[in-house]
Amino acid sequence: MGTAFAFVVVGSLLRVPFPPAVARVVVVVAAMVLLLQEIGVLRFPILQNARLVPQFVTRIPFWGSVQFGMEMGTGMRTYSPTALPHIMAISIVFLASWQQALLAGAGFALGRAVMLLTFVAARSKNSADKAFSFELPRLRPLFVVLVIPMLALMVIA
Repeated sequence: MGTAFAFVVVGSLLRVPFPPAVARVVVVVAAMVLLLQEIGVLRFPILQNARLVPQFVTRIPFWGSVQFGMEMGTGMRTYSPTALPHIMAISIVFLASWQQALLAGAGFALGRAVMLLTFVAARSKNSADKAFSFELPRLRPLFVVLVIPMLALMVIA
């Protein structure tokens, strides 16, 4: 939720000089490009902060874990196999109200929790990794289809 809050604060400042129609066009164009990347029509790397668990987490008993948890939970330190969170980020910056930004943050947190719970429930980390790498390409079109109505509601409203 911290990231969604930051996005809506920055967005509130960026939106001021532009009419709402311009913001909608920016979101639609960016979303189209990212959706085309998502389904493989366009190929470019996704902007991400792909770093692993730092060594300091174990050396600083409490605060290391708190800092790492915040970074992972907000998406500041993560691998991203999909462009869909980037669509949400752009939508929040240019279109979202405070309430919508908080709901998006809660949805992101829920998605992160589902991923972690999947790994916890898996019999082995390797089997969970394998399942994600084999199933994610098949699920991608479904995720793209599911994001379109959300995006349409944000642009139209």
